[in-house]
Amino acid sequence: MKPDSRPHIADETTILIKKITEGDEVAFQQLFTLYYQRLFHLAVYFLKSKEPAEEVVSDIFFHLWMRREALSGIDDINRYLYVAIKNQSLYYLRRKNVMPAKDVLELYNIEQMPGTDDPEGALLDREYLDLIQQAILSLPDRCREVFRLVLSDRLKHKEIALLLDISEKTVEAHVSKAYKKIAQYVTRRY
Repeated sequence: MKPDSRPHIADETTILIKKITEGDEVAFQQLFTLYYQRLFHLAVYFLKSKEPAEEVVSDIFFHLWMRREALSGIDDINRYLYVAIKNQSLYYLRRKNVMPAKDVLELYNIEQMPGTDDPEGALLDREYLDLIQQAILSLPDRCREVFRLVLSDRLKHKEIALLLDISEKTVEAHVSKAYKKIAQYVTRRY
């Protein structure tokens, strides 16, 4: 088996950061594309609304570009961006004196595996996926966010603990609770 000759994603991000500090706009656009969706979802978690979340992410990237020379001093860009989003979201809430809206934006799109050409089977699959979606949305807020960070954003427990200012054991407890509650929810209703 040949070793993977492709650089790791962390190495690719390091290269992008170096190029950005030198003023490379294409590299900045690549970094934006790489992180936008994850940061947007995190901002929605804090703000509970799409428009302010877009504003917060845009602000972060604007400030990132304006202070691009300082990027070389950042050891972990993932952690830096997540903490920046958290802080900017909280600042936005204080500045605008806005209480988060009650409407929930669906953050979890569960992909259906192509399986059957049978219309009845496809309908049952869709209903099952909708049920899982409802189960995820029924989780308590903090549990749902930890679950999303693990499942959708693929963050490690340690990264989530740092990001949300909780212990790794608490992260593990939330993930375990999420799986258990989702299974119970689906079993009761399917």
